[in-house]
Amino acid sequence: MEHTWVVVADRTRARILVKPHSPTAAGGDWEELPSLIYPEGRLLDQAFNADRPGRSFDSMGKGRHAMAKEVSPKEEAAERFAKSLADVLDKGRANHLYVSLILVAEPGFLGTLQTTLSAQTAKLVTGKISKDLTTRPHKELTACLRALLLPK
Repeated sequence: MEHTWVVVADRTRARILVKPHSPTAAGGDWEELPSLIYPEGRLLDQAFNADRPGRSFDSMGKGRHAMAKEVSPKEEAAERFAKSLADVLDKGRANHLYVSLILVAEPGFLGTLQTTLSAQTAKLVTGKISKDLTTRPHKELTACLRALLLPK
């Protein structure tokens, strides 16, 4: 049987739903797999690194300045979660649990998730929706997904 996985994610949680063949099927027909929870995604940047940034001398003159990271600790945490989610999706693909994938994620996380997918898994992505729906109850979530996924 050919299944489509719909991944509904943000920086702290990912829900994977198995989409029924008929997009108009009742909400109860959508199977939801166990959620992936990543509580580090909720932490503020200050919680990751409470110390002040290091200081460096200017290349010319006697001035000094604070050294800043290129990527914030919160972004690094989001990347770690995206990589762990990508691993789950890779295993599902390798075990033939789905044949197509739809990504529904908050705008900032959707791009991060896309860049962490393997080439083989990325080929199975048939749709992308930039929307945060992770906190919706199952019945409301499936109704919203049906409305978003119905052909127009």
